[in-house]
Amino acid sequence: MEIPMLAPICLIENSPAGELRVQQEALRVLAEISQPVVVVAIAGLYHTGKSYLMNKLAGKRTGFSLGSTIQSHTKGIWMWCLPHPRRAGHALVLLDTEGLGDMEKGDTKNDTWIFTLAVLLSSTLVYNSLGTISQQAMDQLHYVTELTECIKVKVAGEGSWQEGEDSAEFVRFFPAFVWAVRDFVLQLELDRQEITEDKYLENGLKLKTGSSRRAQLHNLPRECIRQFFPARKCFVFVQPAGRRDLPRLEELQEDELEPEFREQVARFCRHVWETSKPKTIPGGHVVTGATECR
Repeated sequence: MEIPMLAPICLIENSPAGELRVQQEALRVLAEISQPVVVVAIAGLYHTGKSYLMNKLAGKRTGFSLGSTIQSHTKGIWMWCLPHPRRAGHALVLLDTEGLGDMEKGDTKNDTWIFTLAVLLSSTLVYNSLGTISQQAMDQLHYVTELTECIKVKVAGEGSWQEGEDSAEFVRFFPAFVWAVRDFVLQLELDRQEITEDKYLENGLKLKTGSSRRAQLHNLPRECIRQFFPARKCFVFVQPAGRRDLPRLEELQEDELEPEFREQVARFCRHVWETSKPKTIPGGHVVTGATECR
């Protein structure tokens, strides 16, 4: 059936007390979608340009709200259901999540649950960060190291629940992982040789040898990413415009943006549209909107 949503709505409210609540209006919208759904979620620190990329995936200039102040703008998880631009008979469900690391909130566990929900709900997870894939960027992605504490899976044929780290089922329903590195200023070179964005990511995920505390801290987030997200992709983006124009990014015309940035966004969107698979649950069952809201 036709996807009726003209604008995003709140799927999961994050109350001032830090309680996450599913919104009934969003469930009603999902229940009306009988088509398979391709679910793309984005997560990352607040004010890193997440909402802008999601609007581009929607094929719209505006939709998900962009923030230009020091406060986190998106709260909870917001949803936009649209006809899929590449897959006939499928719905594209975009999930824009609350920015992680908001100092005013001061609750890292709440952030962990938002990140965990983004992982569980999506068929492709975009992680958005600024600058480079550095140790600091890995430290900021500490939420991935806490997934096994938040998720349990039911082992097929046994009917019992067990911790994800003890079950091979754990990774089977995890999404593809796309790391979007924003405001990237380095040259993609390694040992004086030009490298691809994917090679840049894999180099950043290399493990240190040894059993020192320093090596363990270095390796933990990298091991989790390598284990939980075997399907990985990386895109780097230059700064889209001059510093003074960034607060009004959604108002800028395409020809006011950096040409290299426009090309990078186009490649990113093509990849997500063409490679993101319909959401499935263990057993290979394809999820529709009605299934997703149960």
